[in-house]
Amino acid sequence: MNYQDMLKSDLIFLDVDAESRTDLYKQIAKKLNTRGYVKSSYEAALNKREDEFPTGIVSDYISIALPHADPENINSPFVCVVTTKSPIQMLQMGYNTEEQASTFFFLGITKSDDQLILLQKFMALIQDKDFTTQFSQITDTKEMFNYLSEKFK
Repeated sequence: MNYQDMLKSDLIFLDVDAESRTDLYKQIAKKLNTRGYVKSSYEAALNKREDEFPTGIVSDYISIALPHADPENINSPFVCVVTTKSPIQMLQMGYNTEEQASTFFFLGITKSDDQLILLQKFMALIQDKDFTTQFSQITDTKEMFNYLSEKFK
């Protein structure tokens, strides 16, 4: 799988106004469903998976979440990039401790094998101070798409 191809210019949503995780997931699920990337079951599956296996990750430089649902809820692979106006309370992956995240990479994975490789890619990126500094300063969707496309090569 070419992970760069999973980045879609129409799936970058910056400065989303959401009150909670479920509010954010509802908004993003609707956008993804309208664009045909996910099935109608996606929102419920996303919340169920997050409840069972939290997706928050904290590095020295940034706090993110990598929400995803099981492949049967996905029509075509994608990475949806979302930043929020205000941090949203999440739980950290593997620790279940609280974190505040303003950056979300919704992963549309159609093959389970791709999940681990994508997680490793994101882990490497969020450990990179230069990447997180640049990423955090981008406010334009086209610029964000171009920047991430370069980083996913």
